[in-house]
Amino acid sequence: MSYEKEIMNKVQNGESLPDKLDLPVLKYLWEASPLYFGKKENYHEFFKKISVLSSFSDNEIRIFTKFLHRREFIADEVIFNQGDSGYGFYFIFEGSVDIYANHLNSNIEEKGEFIIRLDRRQYFGEMGLLEDFNRRSATVVAHENTVLLGIFKPDLENMLEIYPVIGAKFLRETALIMANRMGQLTKEIMALKRKLKEVEQRI
Repeated sequence: MSYEKEIMNKVQNGESLPDKLDLPVLKYLWEASPLYFGKKENYHEFFKKISVLSSFSDNEIRIFTKFLHRREFIADEVIFNQGDSGYGFYFIFEGSVDIYANHLNSNIEEKGEFIIRLDRRQYFGEMGLLEDFNRRSATVVAHENTVLLGIFKPDLENMLEIYPVIGAKFLRETALIMANRMGQLTKEIMALKRKLKEVEQRI
């Protein structure tokens, strides 16, 4: 069973989700201050470099992290399968993930067609938050030992209820991601059509 399906089953069965990140305020503020010189990148530095949160203030990022779940994956562990109901949006905090198409079963040896590898600070799964009946269009598998920070539908609903301004800003940025990706897809389709026409004219 994939990680996301496991989370969805917990919600449907009335079980609580795994603990959220929820960093202590003083620790977060210390790590966000110019006086902090820790060796490892902290959550504040990580999210300040994420384009989807570029419009967020330091305090808004701190609040946003309270709704995230941290999960460590081993290499080849499935995050979600193609065809699963979409449920979460993920940030890659450490490691990398591989995306495969035409993968319709849980057999890791039959991953399907490799599409792309996503690395640290990249994100995926936004359609799972925005569409009620979204089905995952690809399978995502940890390429190596990887740490993801995920937000699920119930977390977003809570954020919109408790912090409506932050929730609305996050929804707006997520919608922009989808719009940009759809725009890119349209360009690629148009380019393929032009190439097909060129091939047809040569035949």
